[in-house]
Amino acid sequence: MARNNSEKRIYDISTLTRLLKKDFIFVIAVFLILLVIFADISVYEAFGSVRSRKLEAQNLAVMCAAEIEQSCYHTFQLNGIIASTVIVDAVNENNFELMASRIFPDFPAADCVQLAPNGIVTNVYPLQGNESVLGHNLFADSKRADEAIITRDSGELTIGGPYPLLQGGEGFISRLPVFKNDDKAEFWGFVNVVVRIEKILSTIDFSAFESRDYKYAIYKINDETGEIKHIFGTETKHLHNPITKRLDMPNAHWELAIAPSEAWVNIHLVIVLTTLSLLLIVAFTILTLLFLKLRQSNMRLAQLATLDQLTGLYTKQTAVFTLKKEIDYARRNDSQVALCFIDMNNFKQINDMYGHTIGDSALVKVAKRLMESVRPEDIVARFGGDEFIIIFRGKNTGTDYLNTVDRIRAVLNVPAKLSVHVLADISAAAGIAVYPKNGQSVEELIAYADKAMYEEKARMKEKKND
Repeated sequence: MARNNSEKRIYDISTLTRLLKKDFIFVIAVFLILLVIFADISVYEAFGSVRSRKLEAQNLAVMCAAEIEQSCYHTFQLNGIIASTVIVDAVNENNFELMASRIFPDFPAADCVQLAPNGIVTNVYPLQGNESVLGHNLFADSKRADEAIITRDSGELTIGGPYPLLQGGEGFISRLPVFKNDDKAEFWGFVNVVVRIEKILSTIDFSAFESRDYKYAIYKINDETGEIKHIFGTETKHLHNPITKRLDMPNAHWELAIAPSEAWVNIHLVIVLTTLSLLLIVAFTILTLLFLKLRQSNMRLAQLATLDQLTGLYTKQTAVFTLKKEIDYARRNDSQVALCFIDMNNFKQINDMYGHTIGDSALVKVAKRLMESVRPEDIVARFGGDEFIIIFRGKNTGTDYLNTVDRIRAVLNVPAKLSVHVLADISAAAGIAVYPKNGQSVEELIAYADKAMYEEKARMKEKKND
């Protein structure tokens, strides 16, 4: 038969070993789950900081682009003002310097303004430092002719450059074609405004980028060839995955790009989150280990208190406690409970002849045979020394109890091989007591079964002597 009951299985040594293995697996599972959870939190927070940083960069790009566009369009107004005076003949080659000197100070980003009738520069203000551009024919310059023709034919303001200027340095030129009639049939020439890159961008506040550790670049893109022309700031190849904002410029594709100096991910935040996560994982794992250690200790204590360490049977105390519960249950339900008291016949002789180690083997052998002779719901306990008791549950007739005890006697009264060289007789005597017939309490039932066992032992001696 199977072990004496399910409760017994919980506390036997093999089951405890399996539980320890399960505890080890549980600790590993807790560690992995915590690792996944904290890794997910760390990644979420890290990417959250990236999203916040990119949103910040986007807002800075929008504000900066608006400033650049405003500064450029304000400067381009100079083209229109001068052009309007040309159309109404309010300005000519003779009074240009006077007129320009009055208007020019209102446009600090402009480097100079030029009159170019029929595409030839005849006047420039201020003249100092710009003398080299006088007489420059835009239509005859291979580097400027295409832009000049496009500007004339479109009839709209265009921006050329950035490129090296005739007067030195680098900049771009806004050109506005001037026509003497409304249908734009009579082309007069151009009003040009030269803007140096550093001069127009000097009016823009880039300190917000620098204070937040961003790098930035302004560049021009040729929509036909895809060629990128660097205008200002850091070279685009040094910007990693930048946020870009297109600048609204006449006939030109300009963009502003922003990227952090190092990386979008906040490395310091990642290190802090990783460190905290590892510390928390270790802390939770240690707490789990301590909890399981305490549980294992309690299980071992329960095992020591409940089971006999030699045989694996219940202890006397556990048997007495269980018997009391069974009597209470039988009293409430008007049923029976039986107790069998067993004592080995020749245990002392085995100890004296073969030693205590063989004696212990005999006890273990008896325990094994007892557990194999009863049902799972019955209780087998070592009462002390070479004494055992069995508590029968669920049987309703004395015949059932007697038949079971007879079977136990038959199983026990068979010689057992206790070692390689020892084959010993391990017969035993048994006495039975039934509640409520033979006693009303634990003490009365044990006393009755003990007396019945000794009576049987006496009969066995008499039979042997005969």
